[in-house]
Amino acid sequence: TYTRIIRDLDLCGKKCYLILETCHVRCSCGYYGVEKLDFLDKYARCTKRFAEYVAMLCEKMSLKDVAEVAGINWKTAKRIDKQALQKLVKDLKKAKPNRIGVDEIAYAKGHKYLTIVRDLDGGVIWVKEGRSKEVLDQFFEELGIKKCKRIKVAVIDMWDPYIKSIKENTKAEIVFDKFHVAKKINEVIDCIRKKEFARADAEERKLMKHKRFLILSRRKNLEPEEKETLDTLMKQNNTLYVAYLLKEQGLDIFDEDNPISGIARLYKWMENIVTVGIEEFEKVIGTIKNYFYGIVNYFKYQITNAASEGFNTKITVIKRRAYGFKDLEYFKLKILQSCG
Repeated sequence: TYTRIIRDLDLCGKKCYLILETCHVRCSCGYYGVEKLDFLDKYARCTKRFAEYVAMLCEKMSLKDVAEVAGINWKTAKRIDKQALQKLVKDLKKAKPNRIGVDEIAYAKGHKYLTIVRDLDGGVIWVKEGRSKEVLDQFFEELGIKKCKRIKVAVIDMWDPYIKSIKENTKAEIVFDKFHVAKKINEVIDCIRKKEFARADAEERKLMKHKRFLILSRRKNLEPEEKETLDTLMKQNNTLYVAYLLKEQGLDIFDEDNPISGIARLYKWMENIVTVGIEEFEKVIGTIKNYFYGIVNYFKYQITNAASEGFNTKITVIKRRAYGFKDLEYFKLKILQSCG
């Protein structure tokens, strides 16, 4: 026998330890080892219930706070939580998605990204560093050919490596997120706003200053006084006014419920851009034409990656809690726990 000191749940506010006399066992079959105890994992220095308690705290608190509450080192808290999360990931392998959303998020400076795959009818099911075709290929490989065939729709942004991977590994219809199209439209009008500000005289600059939010916002979301301020600005700058109208028309198209009407309005909008002749918007037409199939599919399915923005907020919170995320594997596990 040998003596083990095992940490257990606190008793009356005091730390509690179990002193165990553990026996070595030998069997006639040739087995030689240590007796198994139901309340203790192999080689563990704490009981299962204490580990469950620490893991529960780690779901809501930072490692520093957990260490203080539980009376342990933060590294011990992290190790316990990581082991619990690794068991959770095994359950996530049961996922059988029909519709997926693929997005990326920067986790560190220097163009370091995580590819995040979400079941659109559930939560995050897979996280991996990088955003290349090979990274997403790995997801489909782990998912398996049979499950890949189940995927009917994939919502992504216009990132070519993801597009190639989805086309090679599934028969899913690709839908380009309308919010990424809207982002490109807003980037155009913001570019025009900056150019017009640079050309403006002192009086016009005074009028245009601090109006970026109003120009980029949807008109329907503005307060009456904000609309009045915006209208005053537009009367002073015709180029910005025309660009603003094109922006509003373009964004309104994606509010259309009828697929046929939506596509017809999209064609008409592109014709208007050609007629007006604003160079920056003509570049957007080129992008839309290159990825037209996925934009058309948006009108067909009316689905987006909007929920991923909420997940991104959760991921930001995980970063702020400083979950020792220099350990990238642990960081990915925390994402799966929070968003899965």
